[in-house]
Amino acid sequence: MKTEKLFCMVLGLCLLLAGAAQVGDASASENAFRKRAQLLMIHVAYHYPVNKPGFPPGWDGKLDDFGKYNYPLFTAWLSLQDKDSARQRILQERMKMYAQRPTFHFNLVGLPRLLYLHGQHPAIRENALAFLQRVWERTDSYNAFTAEGTENHISMSKTSGYLYAQFAQEHFAGRFPDASARLKQMKQWVLDWARRIFYAGTGEFNSAIYQAYHIIGWLNLYDFARDAEVKAAARAVLDYYSSEMALHYVQAMSGGSDLRGQNCTRSFAGSYAYLAWLWFGDSPAPVTADGLAFERGNNEMIQSVHAATSTYRPPALAMALARQKFETPSSFVGSKPAYLLDRQGYIKQTLYASKSFLLGAGYFPYGGWGSGNNQVVSWKLIARVDSGAGKSAQYVSGIGIQNPRDRRYAGGNKRSPYDQLVHHENVLIQLTRLPKHAAQQKDSIKNLFNMWRQRWAADFSKRFPSDTGKLSHNPIYINDLDVSVNRSAICVANHGFLKEITEEGILFLELEQVFLAIRSVRGDVPKPLQDDEGGEMLFTTVQAPAGEVCGLILEVAERKGYPGFDEFRQSYKAKTKLDNSRLTASMRLTYTSVKGDQITVQYQPDGTFTEPMFDFGYGVTQPAVILQSKTWQQPAWPSGEGHGRLARWWVNGLEVDMETYWPVYSGPGLFIGKGRLQLTGRGKEEYQVDFTGRIPVFTETKSRE
Repeated sequence: MKTEKLFCMVLGLCLLLAGAAQVGDASASENAFRKRAQLLMIHVAYHYPVNKPGFPPGWDGKLDDFGKYNYPLFTAWLSLQDKDSARQRILQERMKMYAQRPTFHFNLVGLPRLLYLHGQHPAIRENALAFLQRVWERTDSYNAFTAEGTENHISMSKTSGYLYAQFAQEHFAGRFPDASARLKQMKQWVLDWARRIFYAGTGEFNSAIYQAYHIIGWLNLYDFARDAEVKAAARAVLDYYSSEMALHYVQAMSGGSDLRGQNCTRSFAGSYAYLAWLWFGDSPAPVTADGLAFERGNNEMIQSVHAATSTYRPPALAMALARQKFETPSSFVGSKPAYLLDRQGYIKQTLYASKSFLLGAGYFPYGGWGSGNNQVVSWKLIARVDSGAGKSAQYVSGIGIQNPRDRRYAGGNKRSPYDQLVHHENVLIQLTRLPKHAAQQKDSIKNLFNMWRQRWAADFSKRFPSDTGKLSHNPIYINDLDVSVNRSAICVANHGFLKEITEEGILFLELEQVFLAIRSVRGDVPKPLQDDEGGEMLFTTVQAPAGEVCGLILEVAERKGYPGFDEFRQSYKAKTKLDNSRLTASMRLTYTSVKGDQITVQYQPDGTFTEPMFDFGYGVTQPAVILQSKTWQQPAWPSGEGHGRLARWWVNGLEVDMETYWPVYSGPGLFIGKGRLQLTGRGKEEYQVDFTGRIPVFTETKSRE
């Protein structure tokens, strides 16, 4: 690439981003953001594939997701003021082609940035009316106004619905006489959904795969909504997401429990990583525009073009939270709702942050049987590394996996219905108990799922009679879990420095900045680390007969606290204690950590459960802009033995209360809940969003020190 051409591209990007900064010298943080945005934009524009061999220019053969793969690329070209004739020809041809295709979620969300930022470009201007017509013509469940689907689909579709209605009203009012009514309708959804988040959090929380897709529509609203109230709501939602991401962020990875994070086991995997890196920096490896530390051709990365060209910036205190975690080590608690956000505190979370690692867990009352549980990561440890070429933060997870030789499960990515876990600071205890009658339970659950499928299909066909495509691919199904083996596993990503020693029945692992000790709750010896079929993960397992509890205890220690690996092992063996004398009779154990904390865990075999449910329920026959969980139904699931989901546990004799209100997030420097977001610094700095009223109010107090 010629030097002068590169200079012009960089200049164009800097001009684009200049509106976000005050006149005069930009802050160090803003300058750092611009440099990261520059790398990302140039990579997308000139190193991301324009065509995938063997496929037409939509990448998927049917052109279904053309916007997902192309609109961010086009935004990068135009924002960099690229005049290359070949690229201009591709842009003209594809925009004309795509204007004749149906549009839905991934396609809906990418186009508004082109319409509003580059609407005068001939390729955009000449096809704008046709694109709007495609939006209005779509009346199935993927439409822009009464869309259904998982939370990221709803966020992409309905934020875009507002902007399409606004664009139609401003430019083609005569062609779309209902544009004004649609605009009012979608504003109600924006204000309602945004406010719910400040009371309950999000349903598809902290998703390593989909987080950027949750956010990019709100970035569009913040940048392009004319209505000040809508813009304020978008800013509030972005403040929520950026604060949440800052809390979980470690070197281009997301720590803690993750509702949809399957296989994101290394840095720069999944959409979360790229957007968080763009906002917060802190890469484990050098990043260059030609792709070093980026995964070439990764379409998850290109979605962050929205943030690179946006005027939104996270609050300064969110930046501090991402980089310092305010006070470390620090404990945070949190909670999340069921899907559709109106069942507060349904899922509890714990998180522990230190300088070297982030360990967190989620406590799910979900059954674990159905499709809505796919991609759930119940707990996750992310350990930092010293920056270096090709390096990644180190990933550890696990649970009662069903098939350890299958790499789809080896990352702890699919929950078992019989998993229970406990997390306290640097200690994670996971338990699994396969009942003796698990096969019969599975058969009865399968029958309920078949009934659910039929009732969902009947009601869905009434809501969207023309949506035969989704009806034929019924999203309700039971996962074909293997219930023949009572097994628990911990999995470690197979990259980076790793040393393994087994002593006195304990498996010790040396990572770059942390030491790990793994032991069985039954006192047997965890198996040496094995690799999965693809070599991507290493795992250790323990087993027990059906009807008995098996599991593993993980304790993490910062390497800097010990002279070396030998000293850590000696200290661990001398100071820790496992009392499992009541495990067989009463499913209870007590573990004493290196720090002297006594953690008592009671596995709960009896209980009840539900399954994740967004539009997957039945009992609703009319489409709606604003969806409410209470209007949907699911089968009456069985209760009793074998259906417990949450363990009880005590720390130093005090029971952890899982029944009372837990805020969305609470810990040093961060509070979200009851309609408020509050970030505080070490001095008198404070940033607050008050969304207890109809629209949010923002206040910021600078340090007086």
